Parts: sequence; C-alpha cells; structure tokens
Amino acid sequence: MTMTTIDATYQDIFKTVNGKAYLAALTKVDKLTSGQSFLYGKQGAHSMVIDIRLTEPIDQSILQQALNHALKRYPYLTSKMVLKNSSYFLAYNELPMVVTQTDELRRLGGPETNSHLVDVTFDQQRLFISYHHALADGRGIMPFVNTLLYDYFSIKNQDFPEIPGINLDDDPMKPDEIGEPFEYLSPVNANSADIPEIDHHGHQLIETKYHLNDRSYRHELVIDQASFMKYAKAHDATPAIAVSIMVSQAIQQIYPDISDPIVTNMASDLRSGIMNEHTFRNCVGSVALPINTEVLTDDQFTEAATQFRSLIRAHKMQDSLRAEANKMAYLFDRLDSLSTFTEKQKMMAFIDHILLNTFVLSYSGQTKLGKYEAYIDEMHTYMSGTNGLSIEMLATNGKIFVDMSQSFNSDVYAVTLAKILRRNGIKYQLGEPTYFKTPVDELAKGDR
Repeated sequence: MTMTTIDATYQDIFKTVNGKAYLAALTKVDKLTSGQSFLYGKQGAHSMVIDIRLTEPIDQSILQQALNHALKRYPYLTSKMVLKNSSYFLAYNELPMVVTQTDELRRLGGPETNSHLVDVTFDQQRLFISYHHALADGRGIMPFVNTLLYDYFSIKNQDFPEIPGINLDDDPMKPDEIGEPFEYLSPVNANSADIPEIDHHGHQLIETKYHLNDRSYRHELVIDQASFMKYAKAHDATPAIAVSIMVSQAIQQIYPDISDPIVTNMASDLRSGIMNEHTFRNCVGSVALPINTEVLTDDQFTEAATQFRSLIRAHKMQDSLRAEANKMAYLFDRLDSLSTFTEKQKMMAFIDHILLNTFVLSYSGQTKLGKYEAYIDEMHTYMSGTNGLSIEMLATNGKIFVDMSQSFNSDVYAVTLAKILRRNGIKYQLGEPTYFKTPVDELAKGDR
C-alpha cells in the first residue's frame, strides 16, 4: 500500500467549501450507474492514461503540492469504489492520493493506489494521470488535468497568471458537477427503448478478422497544428472530422476494392441532452459517420466533411441525445435488476469482445495554458485492451497528438495516414510503433 496514515494536507481537501459539498452530496449520488459498462468485464477495466511529456525533469514535491491544490477544486476524484450487493458505490477515501516516481503504471482501485480511481505518477520528464473510465470520461477528467498542470507550473515558477478556462482551487463546483448523469431521465420501459445495438454495417478491417491478440500496439503522430488547421478549415472540417476522413482515405488506399462503407464511430458527449451539463461522470455516446464513396479530390474531402457536420448536428439535437441516453439508461436498469455479480458479468460479456467497425475516434479537446504550454512537449492519451483500431486525440502547444491504438501488429494505417498528411503539406512526426499495456483495476469482485 502506498501510504496507510491519514495525511493532514490531504484531509484539508475536505475542509474546503468544495470538499464539504462533496461529502454532503456523496450519499445522494454514490450509486455508480453511468459507468457500469466498465465494471463487469471478465478481467476488469484497463486504465485510461494521459501521458504528458514535459521539457524539464519533474519535481516530485511540487507535483504533490499541485495535486493537493487541484483536488480542492475536484474533491470527488478522491472517491474510492465499494461493492454492495453486486453494485458499485462511490465512497469517501480517507487515505491520501500520493504522487510516486515509477516507470510502471499502477493498478487502480487497489493497495498500490490506496484504492483511488485516479493515480498521478511520473518518470523523469513524463507525467502520467491514470483514471478509471467508470468514474469519469475525457471531458470529466481533463479540467482536473489542466488545473493540475497550471498549479504545478505556477508553484514551480512562483507565478500565478490568470488563464481563461482554468478552474482554480477555490473556484466553487457547479451544482450538478457531482451528479449522476441519468438521474433526471424519465423512467424507461422496454417499449420505448432497447439495449443499444452495435452497428456492424461497416467495413471490418481485415486485420481484425485474423490477427486479433491480447497485445495492444500504438502509433504516435505529432501534427503541426497550424498547417493542419489551415487544411481543415479550407475543407469545412473540425480537427476530429479531418483526421477521421484522412484515416478513411488511408483505408481506401490500402484496400481499394472494399464495398462496405468506412465508418468512423466518433465519441459523442451526451451531457447537453440529459439536463446535466457539468457532470464529471462517464457520459459518452457515439455517432456513426459513414463514407460510401471514394475521397480522392479536395472537393470530395469537403463534401465528406460537410456531410459529417450535418450528421453530427442532427445527432446533437437534444431529442437525439436524450434518446441515446434513454437506451443506455434502460441497459443499466436491466443490469440493476440482476441480483448477483455473476449474472451482471454474463449480461455485460459482450463488452469484452465488442468490435466497432470500421474504427473509433475520440477527441478530448485542447489544453490552453498560456505561457505554460511551452513546458509541454507532447501530450498523449490511450488505453490498451480495445479491439480493432481506436484513435485518441489531444492538442496543446501548437501540436495535435494522434494516438492510434490497435489490437493487431501492423503499421500500414499509421504510415499511410502520414503519407496523406505529407501530400497535403501538413507537418508531422511519426514515432516508432510501441507495444503497450495499461493495467486492469483491482476493484472488489462479487460472488467469490
């Protein structure tokens, strides 16, 4: 165990206005509903990781101070998870969150992390924030990451500039920030919703038919933001849309004879559709963006981007988001109706083998830290254990970071995507392929 004594500085978190509000609300919002897709897998859930590479070695003492400060704004991230009657609940964790220097990621929810679901570690100039997807999604965790970075650089430089969009330690939480995303949804019955189905009508990458294995492989692309955005804006594309179309182009070039549509399953934030805009909890859906024809010319690229924008706008209508949230809520209602952990595992077994054709893409946004961005060389996010091809994007300091995680060992998609960037005058760096594995959690399991 990292540390078994109650640290006085850590306990100060719960004496603040935000800390007291968190403890007061905890008994009302402790039931984990929205993140249950990540709780009943056979092996447990892999950690999601934000991997930040700084320009200078990290000072452990200052990083610990920054963490304690940041948690005063986000006290709910100190929660641990307990199992009661086959359901998981968030609970107050009296043991501190301790920054540790290590070259290995630690398992969340167990002794190594004092049962915490967020872990902050570092190795030389690399800072790692690991988090459990049942607790939070990308939008839920990134404000904390940005505040942590701001606090670290500010304490180190003894300069605390005003940076728009950064939550400071004494900024009050939003009223619904702790809330369960589905608590305001109307009751759902089997006639009005069904378990979300996986759309298989999309081209399946040939490698996923024959070469799936337990290993994950990652290719890192670092893209110059200025030249990339010049191209994207000229083609009516957002960063995520531009990358999704370029990956689709790469697939078309590699396999020109495919007949099924190439589908981007783009992560979608459901918050605006469920009357809980500020919740930190996992609240992610998906919108399918198909390409049915070749994209060879600039005009065809723009046409595809404009069509994607139209599909995304329709998906973001409140009725559409609410309908998707209702389907998820119905799934979780059915899960809650089961009385044993084993029954819940059986029901959710499809998650372990889920394959979204053709690929998945998620953009977690841009970190804006003003002059402190100069201290960030690279910023990546990834998680192992995903079947097929999954693409994660982040941006900061004039760069866009694209991580292509695969359950098969091939560089053909990353190399072809790089060629498309080069052909369009976009500057980039492509790293060497990396075998990686993020650890699975150590949460208590039922029926054992």
